[in-house]
Amino acid sequence: MKKDHASRLFGVLKDHKIYTYIPEDPPKSEKALTNKFDSLSQGAPTHLSQVWLNYAVYDSEISQYIGTLQATIFKDDKKASVAYLLNSNYWGRGYATQALSLMITKLIKEYGVIEFEACMDIRNTKSIELVKRLGFEYTGFEENADFFKGEPSHEYTFTVKSEQLHCSKKGRDL
Repeated sequence: MKKDHASRLFGVLKDHKIYTYIPEDPPKSEKALTNKFDSLSQGAPTHLSQVWLNYAVYDSEISQYIGTLQATIFKDDKKASVAYLLNSNYWGRGYATQALSLMITKLIKEYGVIEFEACMDIRNTKSIELVKRLGFEYTGFEENADFFKGEPSHEYTFTVKSEQLHCSKKGRDL
């Protein structure tokens, strides 16, 4: 994802429903989103043994951007933490499952990732269902992982080894 994606994703990411279970707010302006994307596109600081990847999710069938995907690869462990934001108009229609599957497949092929992790607010039942469908299993709980929107956020961690994934091999490339 590059800073020029901000103009295409600003309207998509303004959706307040996206931020119900994460400690972020919708972007305040297209310029703020441009600055965020520009910063993210620089990658991880050099002192970290990490690769930061950020993708814009575009559906060519409807000719629209619908969200973003993120991955932090921990090079020493060949492990990746994954996350996604999808405009609520596209929830429950398989877009997140397909996009996450495509990204995971890419991370295995191009970066040799052997384990994946997803951390999420325990109230985010739809995301929990999504990662379970892909083969992720519950591996941890953190009480008071964060505090935002006036409430504590408790998090579940789900992990999966690459050979245990249920990712679709069909679909378009990222």
